[in-house]
Amino acid sequence: MRKSAAWINGLLVETEDSYIRENPGTLEPLEKVFLCSKKEVENACKSAHGAFELWSNTPGNIRGNILFKIAEKIRQRSDDLAVINSEETGKPIKESKLVEMAGVARTFEYYAGMASKIHGQSQTITPELLSLTLKEPIGVIGMILPWNFPLLLVSWKMAPALAAGCTMVIKPSELTPHGTIELAQICEECGIPKGVINVCPGKGEEAGSELIKNELISKISFTGSTLVGKHIVEVTSKNLPKLSLELGGKAPNIVFEDAEIDSCIEANLRGGFFNQGENCTAVTRLLVHDKIYNKFKKTFLQKISAIKQGYPLEQETEIGALISEDHLKKVEKLVEQGLQQGGKLLVGGKKNPSLEGHFFVPTVIEIDPSENNVLFTEEVFGPVVAIMPFSKEEEAIKLANQTNYGLAGGIWTKDISRAIRVSKKINAGYLWINTYGGIIPETPYGGFKQSGSGKELGLEGIEEFFKLKNISIFIGDSLPKWYGNK
Repeated sequence: MRKSAAWINGLLVETEDSYIRENPGTLEPLEKVFLCSKKEVENACKSAHGAFELWSNTPGNIRGNILFKIAEKIRQRSDDLAVINSEETGKPIKESKLVEMAGVARTFEYYAGMASKIHGQSQTITPELLSLTLKEPIGVIGMILPWNFPLLLVSWKMAPALAAGCTMVIKPSELTPHGTIELAQICEECGIPKGVINVCPGKGEEAGSELIKNELISKISFTGSTLVGKHIVEVTSKNLPKLSLELGGKAPNIVFEDAEIDSCIEANLRGGFFNQGENCTAVTRLLVHDKIYNKFKKTFLQKISAIKQGYPLEQETEIGALISEDHLKKVEKLVEQGLQQGGKLLVGGKKNPSLEGHFFVPTVIEIDPSENNVLFTEEVFGPVVAIMPFSKEEEAIKLANQTNYGLAGGIWTKDISRAIRVSKKINAGYLWINTYGGIIPETPYGGFKQSGSGKELGLEGIEEFFKLKNISIFIGDSLPKWYGNK
């Protein structure tokens, strides 16, 4: 059984508090996780603060070269990192390797190229006054991560922060810490100085709470639930660090009558059941035009029956296990509530009895959105899709926006004019047209409403880790006299 210790100032630290983490797919003991207290988080913040001057003053081209090396090393170690990832999360090994590890390497590579291209601006205000606007690394970043994409999501924060010249304290979920610790060690092997990256596994009420309150933290970058995001906003109002929050979602997919049904169904299967539905952009509300509704539903259900659910490390597995028993119970409860509120079970709706771990069968429930069903309003974070018909474009738009969330969504139609028209009316930060899923480093990602604030990825993603400084320079012959002039 392996150990997952804290990584502080280039050293593995075994703390006083620990627990045995089980493999969610097999229920066997997987690793001993050492949980950080206030003391370890404080030490990590001091370590990151002490390393900031060195790393922030390292030339951008050198930072970029190191990030290129990290990307290369991740590709070299893709197989073993993917195994760690699937063992901790319960997701299929092919998803870990082909999607998550590939995405991690690509993200580091993208921001490696950007590290030497950090430009401010100059402006001549008057003939006598020159203004310089500088982009400077903001400082120490407190990063708080969820368990659903542990390595991919931490790379979205680490890579631009490192490229910008920031240092960091990372709190991964206590359920999935090992991959992040391995990544931190890879970074130092590739040339990141000691203290720049610190990893403190721990529970939110202890390690997370200290991190968001620590006065050495200049910015909090959080990915997780909307409820916790609101708590962070409240607590940080005292110190006022910069915040970026990637929170929950309730993604609609609108399928119009002229959609190419076969490709649409395949994409929505991935959208609904990729990563066991433990995904804030998962298709949880499938709105289908009533002219094709019955045909679409029949084919969709037939395809679901062919999905191979099994143990995460088996190559043929297409959907794995949920992260924990507690989360399994949460999904079961939400499904039960949805059925009690009038939902009609079309397939699934239960734990898989033939597998030992936390496996929930791919589920589709037909609902009437007018009944305010919990499956229409609440994030399930499991392999559960709510399906419903609509008749008019305006109705579909209204239903899509009828939620507190605004993260992602999809539109399916051959009419590109309609696609653009509808997309402009959907209140979400990331939309796909005639495809679904796949967030790439080149494009900014983030939601509206209670799905968060700020952006990750793209050119906008690195801007989150800068502070802007203006310098006004007098270049005239002499300053005008103010006092004593008549």
